[in-house]
Amino acid sequence: MNFAFSDEQEQLREFVRSFLEEKSDEAAVREQMETEQGFDADVWQQMCDQLALPPLYYP
Repeated sequence: MNFAFSDEQEQLREFVRSFLEEKSDEAAVREQMETEQGFDADVWQQMCDQLALPPLYYP
């Protein structure tokens, strides 16, 4: 079996990684983890709007 990512999957990974590096760096994530909500709702909304990603839990 081939478990390698397809070209489309690699493109999605890079696109999401780039988006999150720009919008939600490590310091921002750690800060948000300490809040009651635990995440930045604005960044999640942008992921839905700009990247067309559904609001699911992403590890």
